[in-house]
Amino acid sequence: MRGQPSTEGEQVLKIKEQDEWMTPIVRHLKEGWLLEYKMEARKIQIRTACFIIIDDVLYGSGYSFPYLRCASSEEADYVLRVIHKGICGNHARVRSLAGKALRVGYYWPTLQKDEYNIVRACDKCQRFANV
Repeated sequence: MRGQPSTEGEQVLKIKEQDEWMTPIVRHLKEGWLLEYKMEARKIQIRTACFIIIDDVLYGSGYSFPYLRCASSEEADYVLRVIHKGICGNHARVRSLAGKALRVGYYWPTLQKDEYNIVRACDKCQRFANV
């Protein structure tokens, strides 16, 4: 048939898993793994004090929030886009977008930079913004 993809000789390619910002924290909490360099190992130990693993999901504790789910870069991008442009999205500005992401229960270290890029790339926000 024309237009149908051929399934003969189909190959499945394995995608290399990238290290995320939370990989050393998870490895330290699960396995007790540390880097060879003392200064780097100490930094990981200090960082992991604020994190916990519950049901194989990494959570971080905030000052005024309970446990916040740590998001990978793909999850973070999805969360910000849904909050900003989703069904109830109101094309919020940078500061309110960060607050909403935290109130929903997500955390990642580049939150402010990512939300700034989302708002800056949004056509409607740029077109109808106050000058």
